[in-house]
Amino acid sequence: MSDYKGKLLITMPNVHRENSHTLGVYREHGGYTALAKAIKEIKPDDLIQMVKDSGLRGRGGAGFPTGMKWGFVPKDIPKPRYIVCNADEGEPGTFKDRVIMEFDPHLLIEGMVLSAWALESNRVFCYVRGEYGLSIKRMEQAVKEAYKEGLLGKNILGSGWDCDFDVYTGSGAYICGEETALFDSLEGRRGHPRLKPPFPAVSGLYGCPTVVNNVETLASIPMIVNKGAE
Repeated sequence: MSDYKGKLLITMPNVHRENSHTLGVYREHGGYTALAKAIKEIKPDDLIQMVKDSGLRGRGGAGFPTGMKWGFVPKDIPKPRYIVCNADEGEPGTFKDRVIMEFDPHLLIEGMVLSAWALESNRVFCYVRGEYGLSIKRMEQAVKEAYKEGLLGKNILGSGWDCDFDVYTGSGAYICGEETALFDSLEGRRGHPRLKPPFPAVSGLYGCPTVVNNVETLASIPMIVNKGAE
């Protein structure tokens, strides 16, 4: 039970608070301090190493080491790099990702932007299960708040770094929970798994280097930055 409670403190620290989905409540309890810290103090490669050292594994089911996954993305390819959050959550009876998006969407946004900082990306996508109406609404509202406060878009926190955020509504197909089928759906086609190789880290969304992580995985990044890998 203690491990379960500790996990809630990391990925669902604000869900019990009134209006926890709003930017004001999120910032009141330390929200976006990790992003400010990373931009000012942590180089992208050092952030990747920090996530490796933390031992964080993917929470989407496969359990692959997150930092190692990030490390596969080549930075010498003259193409954009993308971060994709797989929020399709199509398994029957699952709702852990939905809770984060509905009650603490800014935690997910901060985690995704931190991931973009680590991978020197300028665009992130959150692919949300089409049946998750409230999740989509809350994510879109939170993204608007973050843009308004300079936490997304141009010159984030005066850093000179730009990062745009897209919320995409899934097409309702279970297969789009598979990362390469998800790419097809994002690109406006019928979701269909792609042959590998090439792997997404080299050729993913729009043929560019792409990292796909689960909601809960990305929601863990701010805590790692604020508290340290240990």
